[in-house]
Amino acid sequence: MSATLAVLGGDVEEQAFNRAVAGLIRDARRRAGVTQAYVGHQAGLSRASIANIEAGTQAPPLYRLALIAVALNVQPAELLPPLRPDEAAGLPARHAADVAAVWAQAAKMRDGHGEG
Repeated sequence: MSATLAVLGGDVEEQAFNRAVAGLIRDARRRAGVTQAYVGHQAGLSRASIANIEAGTQAPPLYRLALIAVALNVQPAELLPPLRPDEAAGLPARHAADVAAVWAQAAKMRDGHGEG
């Protein structure tokens, strides 16, 4: 696990994770050349929600993260910090489960068993 995430605890760890996700979403949106309003519409969220997600003050549920990824034409795993599945064990349970689910979906897609 990265030193940053390993030394943080509780809510601070969650905030760090959310900030990392926020930066990845913001960077992917900018690379895609689309607006927050567009991403929000595609993901069933408001532009304000996307702004909050990009600011790290709101975390998208896994389903919405997948829809955001579709809107940005990236794999959902690209919107998560670079953690290996074994490193997710140190995260709070809800985040570890989300990371594991995204890794599993990415593996299925790589193997040609998923959509995308």
